[in-house]
Amino acid sequence: MVDPEDGPNWLDQALAAMGAPRHQDVAVSTDGFVATVAATFLDEMERRSEKVNPLKLDGPISRDEWHSAKGRKRPIVDQWFYVDVGVFIAPGGTGKTTLLLFQAICIVLGLDLFGYEVRNAGPVVIITAEDSRETLVARLRYMCHQLGLTDEQMQEVRESVIITDVSGKGIKLTTVEKDVVMPSKVLDRLIVEVGLLCPSLLIVDPMVSFGVGESRINDAEQAMIDAARRIVNTVQCAVLYVHHTGKANARDKTTDQYSGRGGSALADGARMVHVLQRLTPAEWTQATGDSLGPDDSGFVLARPKMTWCPPQPDIYIKRRGYGFERIAAVDPTEGAGAITRQYADKVDQFLREEFLKGNKHTGRTLAELKLMPRQALRSAIERLMTDGRLVSEAVTTGRGGARTFLRPIDRPN
Repeated sequence: MVDPEDGPNWLDQALAAMGAPRHQDVAVSTDGFVATVAATFLDEMERRSEKVNPLKLDGPISRDEWHSAKGRKRPIVDQWFYVDVGVFIAPGGTGKTTLLLFQAICIVLGLDLFGYEVRNAGPVVIITAEDSRETLVARLRYMCHQLGLTDEQMQEVRESVIITDVSGKGIKLTTVEKDVVMPSKVLDRLIVEVGLLCPSLLIVDPMVSFGVGESRINDAEQAMIDAARRIVNTVQCAVLYVHHTGKANARDKTTDQYSGRGGSALADGARMVHVLQRLTPAEWTQATGDSLGPDDSGFVLARPKMTWCPPQPDIYIKRRGYGFERIAAVDPTEGAGAITRQYADKVDQFLREEFLKGNKHTGRTLAELKLMPRQALRSAIERLMTDGRLVSEAVTTGRGGARTFLRPIDRPN
């Protein structure tokens, strides 16, 4: 059906140009006629396309624009989030959504985030297709209680963290039209809904649930970037996609900007890339000199791409329950020393317990028990001897076998 505002029907225009009668009364019979009709049709499609997506070049730079143009985007959290497109990458099951809830609380209340200043506090909108609203609300409640927030602060969190669960509803921000991936009509509705809330940050979790899939991966990722830019430009808030790492990247614990699964278009188009990886207790201690308790988890959060600020160092985060704490990194030598102390304490405790049972050990018997890696065991024994906590003592009874054993001091013979 032709829109009356679009003017005469394109086929009528072609026929008029040839001096032919209107198309209802004409039979197409010549190659020239077909060519004319085809050309007119293409011209009409181009005209309609430009009407929907007009391209008009801007003019020269004015004096006011010259002096007022800013060199970087407005920060939400200084050196962390800016009014632009970002990606938060982590393996499944690392607690990335819970960590984002913690960040949302800080942004809503204007609390420093791991030592970084919240420059533009405001509402945070979370659109989830993975976790239910009830689950996220419960986590927020647990977190607020563990942080010791006041009733007023908790009310602010309830009013300003807007959670919408769209799981199972098939909501897509992009679509495929004529084999081209592009923003969908849903995006326009989302822009209106989000714009009314004037948020500081919009979180879309997980990104893969809101795209067209991964069969045409870079096209799909670039379309998601385009969709996010439309939100940023219209609403003037930061947009953060939550994305999973690739399997190999998760195993290798990579933290570069291309750690996310799929193609490179996502990281190339985003202006903020954060990567979270879980650390083993040994990796944690080596990086921080700190120890993880039985209820603790340790993570490294890297920011390999931060367009609007200088390169940023890795952040080491300890989680206990629903609380998160930043732990300072240490010199690699100091971290290695902390690891050796941990292993030494473990060997010392084991030898003391065994000595009380009447069991005597050598370096070889300890190695056979596989308490720890062989090199770590050697370093632990050397450390204990250097600290005067362990001596090599001659065996006074029996024949054959080991001539000496490792005796923890401060114990009777």
